[in-house]
Amino acid sequence: MWTAAVMSAIVLMAPAALGQEENAMAARRCDAYTAVQVPAEAQSVVTPKVAPGCASYRSYRGIGRPVNYAETRACAWKERAAQKAELGQNGKEPTAWVIGGSLILADIYFNGAGVAVNRPLAMRFACEAEESMAELAMDHLAKAGSPSDAKKPFEFCDYSVTTFTMNFCSSYKAQVQDDQRDREYRRLASAMPPDQRVAFETLLSAERAYLGTHASEVYQGGSIHNIRTRSSQNILDDLFHGELMQLKRKHWPALSQAEVAGANLLEETERAKAIQRINAQPKDKANEDITANGFAKAQAAWEGYRTAWVVFARLLYPEHAAAVRAEITLDRYRLLKTIP
Repeated sequence: MWTAAVMSAIVLMAPAALGQEENAMAARRCDAYTAVQVPAEAQSVVTPKVAPGCASYRSYRGIGRPVNYAETRACAWKERAAQKAELGQNGKEPTAWVIGGSLILADIYFNGAGVAVNRPLAMRFACEAEESMAELAMDHLAKAGSPSDAKKPFEFCDYSVTTFTMNFCSSYKAQVQDDQRDREYRRLASAMPPDQRVAFETLLSAERAYLGTHASEVYQGGSIHNIRTRSSQNILDDLFHGELMQLKRKHWPALSQAEVAGANLLEETERAKAIQRINAQPKDKANEDITANGFAKAQAAWEGYRTAWVVFARLLYPEHAAAVRAEITLDRYRLLKTIP
């Protein structure tokens, strides 16, 4: 869901401040890995003139394409060469500027993804990507022991500590989850009769539109505003996924008749309060605060989202469509309490 424009804005943010002593410690510990020899296949890589657009993280995690570790490495070596040459960001694949090259190579060799496990080599690449991240990972590994028995692959992104890298890692994780859910939704749609499939696809489009405009009703101040926005979108997306699964399992909302009847009034009342709070914001932070226009766009997108929910619910379980509508309305009511 992150656009190239959003990611381009991220790169302008300075890394979070770290103490000089902490940075020096990371450098000393990373020095132990600088002599680890890189594989022969890296020796023939020619430094590109522009940042490559192959996006190794997509092949590594199967985002929009099949998992292919050989393809991942071939791309990651080019990305690493571009990183070392300090080339600029590729506008078509902005996330790969950081989630690529050394960082993906670190994950590959740590997990043995298509190659023999080589933890020292992985640590060399992790240190190249971000020394403070590598240090934190070292500390975790020293306490927890080898993660070789973990149920999911080890991710160095889990240990990013600067605002700069955290923003890119947040985008990476979001894309992984979005791709997994897209696959799940396509499987669900393929088993539906035509009328339900059309309504379901309309609902998915409405949900994406709502999540996109929701960014305009999240506070944009501070260096972590992108992380804050994505976290809020994730909460709404998780809520949608959970309610969709409940509906598919015929676990409709357990609401009383009074709750169903009163949901609209609660949402409308809370919306009016939110508008008052927005209008009362200081005028000297117009670029950070939530605007009335942005809020109105998000509200309109939510109303389209609710309508799509009702249409879909009527096709699956018409007798429970009113309860579904009330549940989606109450979700919005609870969110409005947090704005701004």
